[in-house]
Amino acid sequence: MGRYYHLSRQVTNLESAMILRDMKQLKNVKNVEITDDHAYLKVITMDDQYAEVMTSAVNICSKVARGLELSFRRFVLE
Repeated sequence: MGRYYHLSRQVTNLESAMILRDMKQLKNVKNVEITDDHAYLKVITMDDQYAEVMTSAVNICSKVARGLELSFRRFVLE
């Protein structure tokens, strides 16, 4: 089961690409996507390692997109 996180603002295409690149390098990330409207980050981890992955995700988003914040929205049922 994955999770959707709302982005505090829409990100640019460049910011989106950089966030995805950095997130995909995290060891416990199974899949990560930013929705087409650039409003949500979808994250699926290996073995439900959300605490570790999302701590890094918050730092990545803040650094890449100048203070971008994340807030949990809903679970992804697959």
